[in-house]
Amino acid sequence: MGGESPAQHVELEGVNYRVEQITPATWTVARPAGPAQANAQQTALLVRVVEKASRCKVTDSSYVRDGAVMNAQVDCGSKLRN
Repeated sequence: MGGESPAQHVELEGVNYRVEQITPATWTVARPAGPAQANAQQTALLVRVVEKASRCKVTDSSYVRDGAVMNAQVDCGSKLRN
């Protein structure tokens, strides 16, 4: 993918996710194996994963590759507080 930084591994709720920064404002994370259709709960979880990895607020997200991967746009102007 030629991303901005090396892939990170983020653990959340006992699941390890691979998160990559594609551009300064775009991150990508693969959905864990499960139902083919992404649901609101999975989306919220993946948003938290991206926010944890990027330390930025997710402002928009969409699924690609038939729902297997979520791309997220982040705003780093208002950093998250950990």
